[in-house]
Amino acid sequence: MIDLQASDLPASVIPAFVDVGGTVRGATNAVGVRIDRPGGHYRAAVTMGISTAAQRAALIADLVRGKQEGLRLAYPLQGVDQSGAGAPVMDGADQAGRIIKLRNMAPGYVAAKGFWLSIVDAGGQHYLHNIFAGGTVASDGKVTITLSEHLRVPFGNGAPVLLEHPKIEGDVAGNEQSWQLMRGNRLVGIQFTIEEMG
Repeated sequence: MIDLQASDLPASVIPAFVDVGGTVRGATNAVGVRIDRPGGHYRAAVTMGISTAAQRAALIADLVRGKQEGLRLAYPLQGVDQSGAGAPVMDGADQAGRIIKLRNMAPGYVAAKGFWLSIVDAGGQHYLHNIFAGGTVASDGKVTITLSEHLRVPFGNGAPVLLEHPKIEGDVAGNEQSWQLMRGNRLVGIQFTIEEMG
């Protein structure tokens, strides 16, 4: 897995939620039943700004290798301050569904609706999640929150949770990675899409 450097800030990111559930309708299309399945995940289409070839050389190397191994990128919070959470971890093993319990957090910290977090599994893979119903951390450093989507894997007790700098990681979509070289040693056209694999 290739970690993009924090200095490689994208010009724009278009995140998307990929829903694996669906609505099943009867033959007359009169009544629909929602089937809500675990496995919903995120995708991010990233566009990098114009730069010089020298400034983008390392990024191109990361993208070429990331195309083969996968890519990890800090999820852009757009100025939303999620700092001060402490060092949150999962409180208990094999949690499932949308409700998760966390511990080792700063008392009084507010995990607000709309905050982003990533949970890291035993193999080091990050899973991006969005908070639907947050909460205020109790004096014992614990909080229970509701996610917008289901957990995709059963995380171990003590699995790290990143709130201050959540990350999205996954496969780089498509079967090629291209960029455009221009006069004046400029480099443009770096676009890629990361889709979570887990």
